[in-house]
Amino acid sequence: MKLMTTIFCALYFSSAFANLHLAPPNLNINGVEGVFVDIQTAKTVLTYDISKRTAIAKTTLELNQPVSGKVIFDLVNEPTKILFDDQLTSSSTTSMDGVSTVRYLDRDTAAGNHTLVITNEIDKNISFSTDYVKSAFWMSDLSDRRYLEQYLPTNLEYDQYQTDLEVKIVGTDAEHVLYTNGSVNELSINHWKVSYPAGYTASSYFYHLTKKGLIPEEKATYKSIDGRVLPVTVYTDQSTSRFMSATLEILAELEADYGPFPHAQVIIYGAGSGGMEYCGATITSFSALGHELTHSYFARGIMPAHGNAGWVDEAIASWRDGGYRSYTSRSLSRTDMAGHSVYQRTTDRDAYTRGMRFIGFLNDKFQAQESFKVFLKEFFTERKFKPFKTEEFQKAIEDFYNADLARDFDSYVYGKKGTDKHAEIVQENPNHPKLSDKQIFDLL
Repeated sequence: MKLMTTIFCALYFSSAFANLHLAPPNLNINGVEGVFVDIQTAKTVLTYDISKRTAIAKTTLELNQPVSGKVIFDLVNEPTKILFDDQLTSSSTTSMDGVSTVRYLDRDTAAGNHTLVITNEIDKNISFSTDYVKSAFWMSDLSDRRYLEQYLPTNLEYDQYQTDLEVKIVGTDAEHVLYTNGSVNELSINHWKVSYPAGYTASSYFYHLTKKGLIPEEKATYKSIDGRVLPVTVYTDQSTSRFMSATLEILAELEADYGPFPHAQVIIYGAGSGGMEYCGATITSFSALGHELTHSYFARGIMPAHGNAGWVDEAIASWRDGGYRSYTSRSLSRTDMAGHSVYQRTTDRDAYTRGMRFIGFLNDKFQAQESFKVFLKEFFTERKFKPFKTEEFQKAIEDFYNADLARDFDSYVYGKKGTDKHAEIVQENPNHPKLSDKQIFDLL
């Protein structure tokens, strides 16, 4: 038996968070209150059967329901079985203000602690061959319902909870490898148990299962400025040494600017197209590598609580890509990047350009006091692994610089002064291209 365990440091949390204050308003579902809940723990057993070509997940969620009504969660696929406190039930979906969709239980339940057990089949981003399977939890912040809910039952991004995942492959002797950003115990060939930190949200998980040896890999370590020795794994059909060398260089750059790397390991999948960020991991092209690693600080270090906060990390990462330039107000456009419905779950594409220039404008505005990078380091240090809203980001800047930014945010972020969307065509960002389902599938 082989044991591979990644020890997670105290940067993570030993218990779940109650983030209901960050949840959107409860819904009206046919005259009954649809209730956003606090998931406290999740335990999933995921079984791949090569002969049947199926992937079946059984997930047990321990949750707290703050008021009576219909429990809201999310899972894109229709569940095959649902038990709520050992009672068989069903679910339906409903619109959230016309901008997104969620799933809810078809029964009214009382406030309190409950157990929800859901069985579902995974059929997204999975490919079976004669003796092996390739499966991944690829995600995107540019399309709705593209986080963990594509694969397993979960909550909206505001919620954080500890997850245990058991993965089994049956019906083959071909050895597989699991790349994932949790603490991994390999119990035997094709059988793993993974523990993910309690600070993870629905957008945090990196998961890629494939046949061993199918993709070249390289392993190294990186000594953080806080003394930790972090394992670094690079796997790619391109040059592993090129990716590894660049990764170690970028980690040193980011630590010099923003402090110790916030995660316990680094996983880089050089897929040739990219990318997407996860906690301490990324699927990326070589050109997007720096952008995606920056997201381990901003996006998966400090975490957006919903779509209206998603612009912040993309603006910061894009500002870094452009060399941390300063911009004057003449370069700005009025946007509503954080002015959408409170139920929106996607990031506004204005973040990459107009949001980036707004961050550069703040740097220009305050550079006589302190570089905006200094503020970002403090904000990251104080808020890491705590989902935030744009209003909290604004207040933190105002407190740091002793300034009133209401007019600037109203004009350039919230859209309260109108928008200038006609003035500039939003360009596809090369670091985060919006891929088709087939392009995403081909990354397996």
